[in-house]
Amino acid sequence: MHIDVAEREHLAVAELEARLVRAFARSHSAERVRSAVGAAHHRFDGRPIREYVPIFVERIAKEDLRRSSS
Repeated sequence: MHIDVAEREHLAVAELEARLVRAFARSHSAERVRSAVGAAHHRFDGRPIREYVPIFVERIAKEDLRRSSS
């Protein structure tokens, strides 16, 4: 089965979102975590190179969530 770059990115972002929902369950609602992930992901809209987007999305979302729980 062949998965294209966009589908692979979508799956990776969904997986990291689920991880972050669990990791931040004590301090943030699932909706807040999804919002942080979505905002981070949209920062890369229109960018041609997509290979590392999920990694960057996770880092940005974690930082956002850590800042807002302080």
